[in-house]
Amino acid sequence: MLSGCASQSISEQVEDSLFEAATGKEYSRNPAGCASIKRQCRADDYAQWTQKNGQIACACNT
Repeated sequence: MLSGCASQSISEQVEDSLFEAATGKEYSRNPAGCASIKRQCRADDYAQWTQKNGQIACACNT
């Protein structure tokens, strides 16, 4: 998760990794990461939203 996320700050990357570890769910604030998560997640479990900065964020709720 910490590699290839040029549009995220190091702080956001660390926060995302901690969120994933705490919840056991895949999560991304990076639109490129969302494409990968969406492919691996069942449609009923995939959630996507727009952040304050206008970028897409997502999670796989399985």
